[in-house]
Amino acid sequence: MALRAPSSAAATPCQSHARPRHAAAAPAPPAAHRPQRRQRRQHRAAAASTPAVGSAVQHDQRGSGEQVLAVVVVDHGSRKAESNDALLEFVVLYKQLTGRSLVEAAHMELAEPTVAQAVARCAAAGATRVIVAPYFLSRGRHVQQDIPALAAAAAAEHPGLECVVAEPIGIDSLMAQLIENRVAAAEGSATPARAPAAAAPAAAAAAAVAAAAAAVAATAAAAAGSGALM
Repeated sequence: MALRAPSSAAATPCQSHARPRHAAAAPAPPAAHRPQRRQRRQHRAAAASTPAVGSAVQHDQRGSGEQVLAVVVVDHGSRKAESNDALLEFVVLYKQLTGRSLVEAAHMELAEPTVAQAVARCAAAGATRVIVAPYFLSRGRHVQQDIPALAAAAAAEHPGLECVVAEPIGIDSLMAQLIENRVAAAEGSATPARAPAAAAPAAAAAAAVAAAAAAVAATAAAAAGSGALM
C-alpha cells in the first residue's frame, strides 16, 4: 500500500532534506553496551566459520587422503559352470589366507561376473583403488593386453577410481614347491593316477589352488606398493 504524507507536511526551510556540511558525529554508545556488541560479533563470526553438518560427517567417515583397497581376481572364464565355480572357491581361500574382505571374482570372457561387473561392485562398496590380480601362470597376450584393456575400460566408468593390474602367478618358489609336492605324492603312490582327458584341467586347477592363493596374495601386495597404474 502506498503511503501519502499529509498536506501540512510541506518542507520548510528548517525541515529541508539537504544534508548539513558538518554533521555532528553520533554519540558513542555507553561503555556498558560495548561488551555486548563485541560478543554478538564474535558469535556471528563463529557461526559463519562452522562447516555444515553433512560435510563434516562425510569428512570424518572417509578421512583426508584415505584409500579403500579392493582386489579383483580374474581368470580366463569357461562355459563350464564347475570351472568357474573353482575361481569362487579360490577367492574364498584367498580371503581367508590374507584377511582381505573386499575381494571379487571375475572372468575375462565367456562367463559372468565380468571384469567391469567386479570393478563396479568394488566401487559400490566404497573402493578407491582396485588391484586386478590375473589368475594366470604366465604373461601371455591375455595378461599383457586383454586384461589391462578391460581394467582400464572398467575404471573409466567410475571417475576417481584407480585400477592397477598385478603380475600373474609366474615363476614363483611357492609354485615350484607345489609341483614338488605333487611329484612326491605321485612317486610314492602304488598305482599311477590316470584321470580322463576331459577332467585333467579341473584336476590341475584344484591342485594349484592353495599355492596360487599365496602367489596371488604376494603379487597383489607388490602391485599395491608399486603404483603401476593403468
